[in-house]
Amino acid sequence: MMLMLLLSELTGLEVKLSVESDGLHVRALAGALTDELRQAMAEHKAALLRYASYPYVETIDGWGTLTGDRQEFSVIDLVAPERKERLRYKVGVQLLHDGTERFYLPGTVWEVERQDDETLSNNSQAQAAT
Repeated sequence: MMLMLLLSELTGLEVKLSVESDGLHVRALAGALTDELRQAMAEHKAALLRYASYPYVETIDGWGTLTGDRQEFSVIDLVAPERKERLRYKVGVQLLHDGTERFYLPGTVWEVERQDDETLSNNSQAQAAT
């Protein structure tokens, strides 16, 4: 499972990720985490640790936070099988600079490297001005 699809799914299921001194902690409702999700989480553990400590993503429209909402992409039947996962859904991102939710293909949403709060604030203000 692609990282952004996994993060969007976990957000939609209201799974809480946190970083503690002994590693990644996951809080979820009973039965929320399927075997497929657990396997994907194990495969992306390092990225989940980074995301838990700094839960922002970057899009072509600026930085935001995942909403957990998804939209099914209508052309999936016309896509080669090896590309279907990448193109099946668009994931929702609430943009920091204007608060709107927009939907993006998972391959067009990226992790953001941790920055201090002042840099984050300045980035959001600069994006709002454009």
